[in-house]
Amino acid sequence: MAISIGWLISAAVFSIRATILYFHTFDSNPYPCCFLFAQTPPLAIPQRSCGEQLRVMKYERPNTRDLAGNIVLIYTFFSGFWIVCSDRLLALLIHDLTLLTKLQTVKGWVFVLLTSGLLYGLVRWRIRSLQESNNLLQGIVEGTDDAIFVKDCAGRYVMLNSATAQHIDKLRSQILGRDDTALFSPDTAREIMEIDRSILATGETRSFEESITINGSTRTYHSTKGVYRDSKHNVIGLIGIARDITERKQLVEELKRDKEDLAALSTVTANGISTLNLQELLDVMLERIVEVMQADAATIRLKKDDTLQVCASIGIEDDDYLGYPIPIGQGFAGTIAATRQPLYIEDAQIDSRIINPFIKQSKIRTMLGVPLERNGNLIGVLHVKWLSIHSVSDRKLHLLEITAERCTMAILNAQLYEHALQLQERLQLQIDHMPLACIVNNQELQLTDWNPAAERIFGFTKEEVLGANPCDLITPPAVRSLVKKIFQQLEAGQATAHSINENLTKDGRTIICEWYNTPLKAADGKVIGMLSMAQDITERRAAEVALRDSEQRYRTLFESNPHPMWVYDTETLAFLAVNDAAIHHYGYSREEFLSMTIRDIRPPEDVPALLKHLSKTNPGLNVDGIWRHCKQDGTLIDVEVTSHPLVFSGRQAEVVLANDITQRKQAEEQLRRYAFYEPLTGLPNQALFLERLEQELEQARCGKAGLFAVLFLELERFELVKYSLGHLAADQLIITTARRLEKCLKPTDTVARLGADEFAILLTDIQDSNEATNMADYIYQQIILPFTLNGREIFSTTSIGIAFCERDKLASSALKPSKEVSNISLAATPLTCSNRPEDFLRAADTARHHAKMQSHLRHAVFNPAMHEQAVARFQLETDLRRAIEQEQFQVHYQPIVSMETGEISGFEALVRWTHPTRGIVSPVEFIPLAEETGLIGLIDWWVLRQACAQLGVWQQEFATIKPLTMSVNLSGVQLGQLGLLERLDQILRKTGVSGHSLKLEITESSLLKNASSGTAMLEHLKALGIQLSIDDFGTGYSSLARLHQLPIDTLKIDRSFVNRIGIEGDSLEIVRTIITLAHSLQMDVIAEGIETPQQLAQLRSLGCEYGQGYFFSKPVEQNSATALLRSQVQW
Repeated sequence: MAISIGWLISAAVFSIRATILYFHTFDSNPYPCCFLFAQTPPLAIPQRSCGEQLRVMKYERPNTRDLAGNIVLIYTFFSGFWIVCSDRLLALLIHDLTLLTKLQTVKGWVFVLLTSGLLYGLVRWRIRSLQESNNLLQGIVEGTDDAIFVKDCAGRYVMLNSATAQHIDKLRSQILGRDDTALFSPDTAREIMEIDRSILATGETRSFEESITINGSTRTYHSTKGVYRDSKHNVIGLIGIARDITERKQLVEELKRDKEDLAALSTVTANGISTLNLQELLDVMLERIVEVMQADAATIRLKKDDTLQVCASIGIEDDDYLGYPIPIGQGFAGTIAATRQPLYIEDAQIDSRIINPFIKQSKIRTMLGVPLERNGNLIGVLHVKWLSIHSVSDRKLHLLEITAERCTMAILNAQLYEHALQLQERLQLQIDHMPLACIVNNQELQLTDWNPAAERIFGFTKEEVLGANPCDLITPPAVRSLVKKIFQQLEAGQATAHSINENLTKDGRTIICEWYNTPLKAADGKVIGMLSMAQDITERRAAEVALRDSEQRYRTLFESNPHPMWVYDTETLAFLAVNDAAIHHYGYSREEFLSMTIRDIRPPEDVPALLKHLSKTNPGLNVDGIWRHCKQDGTLIDVEVTSHPLVFSGRQAEVVLANDITQRKQAEEQLRRYAFYEPLTGLPNQALFLERLEQELEQARCGKAGLFAVLFLELERFELVKYSLGHLAADQLIITTARRLEKCLKPTDTVARLGADEFAILLTDIQDSNEATNMADYIYQQIILPFTLNGREIFSTTSIGIAFCERDKLASSALKPSKEVSNISLAATPLTCSNRPEDFLRAADTARHHAKMQSHLRHAVFNPAMHEQAVARFQLETDLRRAIEQEQFQVHYQPIVSMETGEISGFEALVRWTHPTRGIVSPVEFIPLAEETGLIGLIDWWVLRQACAQLGVWQQEFATIKPLTMSVNLSGVQLGQLGLLERLDQILRKTGVSGHSLKLEITESSLLKNASSGTAMLEHLKALGIQLSIDDFGTGYSSLARLHQLPIDTLKIDRSFVNRIGIEGDSLEIVRTIITLAHSLQMDVIAEGIETPQQLAQLRSLGCEYGQGYFFSKPVEQNSATALLRSQVQW
């Protein structure tokens, strides 16, 4: 026992010594990172960054202490177990104590020898593994381009790889044992040593970038440094890894700049995809392009026919430039479009390729442009402009070319998107109105569309099903495999798939649907979804099943049908069975029905036709028809009948399904009435009127003698009634007028309502023209009678135009071969119209317009001269519009003279029109037409821009003269326009003219028309500093009570009063009164139309401030007006 205990103690001592030897083997390693490479596979090491490698070196050391402890415990347990067990076994087998002692001693030495050999092998294996790990580490350290080094706490290099020596540009022997002061410049060494001391003090691992100057060259390194410790965890030095990132950093900076530019340009495409609105897209593009290119302006011109037209521009707001088309092949943009190559012009002011006059005037110097094209097709041109000489690098050109590609794609995408939206809207409209359920699934069998018919059939709304799987909603579990199989077939290339299967509704019903499935394919032919069209055939299938199956099953369908159904004997016509719907719909009881025949539900007058129809009907065929039926209460209804032969209780019979279409027929009749009759008055509309007129003309062509006439009348004051008393009162006025007109006519005559307040009358079989004119007078007398609307008496009047047609003359002209008469003025005589109803109606309308213009006429009879006048007026309007477009106008200036000094104080701008063929057109001729057609606003705005621009020129040239003013007429159209203030402010800012220098002349009639909003608008104009003047004062009907409330600066006395000064005493008194009134309201006065010295003297004596008229100067063009200013003439 004592021996066993001794052996146990020896084993324990031996284990402790083995453990000490194990630790000594590891802790004696001079490299602080040997454990890393002893445990880490070689291929895993290069995958770590510098900082990660260093952190692993410090903190991933294997836990050898735990391993050694486990070995000691296992060894001790095993040794004790072996010694105790073997001793007991020997003690049981050998009883000789001496022999036992010897054997135990031998056994012990054998155990010692074996365990010693085992320990020797273990230590040798660990030393060899450690040596291999160190070799691997050395290979990796020497094989990298990164500088790896170890310093002691004093900063001296104690270990480094060859890459470190290469970076420092010294031999390894020149580095080892030295610190940074011996290797680098003082500043560099100080920075390195400060970082090293900080790391040694904190013990942290730090990664950072540092710039190191070696032999005069500064390089950038990404360094990672950390401390290493001895076995007692004391800091004994510093480990560092440095990687030269100089070239990479430069490349990163360049890539960063390019990335920022490309990112900015990518915003263009992103915005284009998000907005897909072409104009918004172009504006966003140009903003980003100007920003990236650091340009002053940019323009996108898109190809239209053979020219390039501006579609978007930034930095340029000139209307002339934006509207200037560039022919392809000419100019800067045209050259780019023709050559399809980028074009750079360093100085546009001297380059001969620039043809746009705006470029020469706008100080644009450098221009760069690239074509916008796709697949060889020219889309347009993108060009940027600088106001100074600007050199363009290849990088910027490349960026602009990339931008052009993206612009082209974005523009095409936007155009395609707009086209796709239109197609989608049309398709969606068809789908929404389709009677079949239309369902669209994507490739994942998720619903993407669900039309109203599908909502009606299945009960689910579109919002409830979008994104859901149809198998989960409307497909029973037993059918889902079939649906998936159909989709697989379509995906595999099958064109269509047809199936009939059960489906579920939202309320849990099972219905039978007939499905037609078609694959939806992308451009590359890949199936991206499925279009399914379904028809609910539940009732149809049930009817078929009922007819094929037993009578009981048939009766179930028969009784549950919502439409009336019955079975009748084809021989006796007696009812054999009726369903509940028929009883409910017709009002008869079941017993009453079964005692009747089908003749009893027909009106008596329809029974013969019924019997005739039945006699011709083949009992073996289905018979469809629309009949009239009579309910129990006598009500007649229209019924659409479908019948089918069958054998009922052994008798030949037919089953009838009746669908009440009374409401549908009434709706159809109503639609037909709406097509030919005006709904408010019940009168024929224009279509029916022209049809009846065509009938009269046709009778005339066939030789029927006689005379007929068309009257066209317009009800006056209709608009006033509508906007004062309301639409209902206006409708009542029209209805009452229609009734009065009907009472005036014979039954054979026709009165029609053509428009809101327009009526046409066809008088047939009249004896002579006097009968028509007398009828017109009579109608006029009826119209002017008072109308009572909403308890008020309303008076109206009318203008009537008359056009005659003599049938005999028309018939004789129809017998002669002639060209088609297309113009009313080609009639043979004033009483003969052309052969078309439209021209006939137009002739009457022309006569009505003539009567309206001649206010003393109640009616007028058409003659060709009226048409010629209308054509001339239409031509003048056309020429006027072209004149506005081509700017055929000129502005003439008439001086306004100060009565006090006799000098020119300003001018009034007056428009003149020089027609290219007619010469000078009088304002008296075209101004009223412009006011009537609404074109006066465009003319006045043009005059205002020209006048302000000229005033700006004069103010600069004659700055020493008292500030000049410019008077410009402001029409009533402009006064009521939205944006008036903004446009005026824009013109003033653009021309550089102060608002105080501009006088706007407003007529009294314009103020009356805009009475409600005019005062507020005048206040806003005054806020801009603009002076206001009432033109032609005294000729209108303005309220003097409101005059003092208006912010008016000047009253302008009309020439009609000034011309009669000295001739009529009343005129002088009127002028004196106007001047006194103006002065009392703190207003100036301008006398217009001064032509004699006596008039000038009289006005000066009355205290008039300003004068204007031919005595001073007639309106003259710009150069003559400038000459007047230079002459400094005085009156």
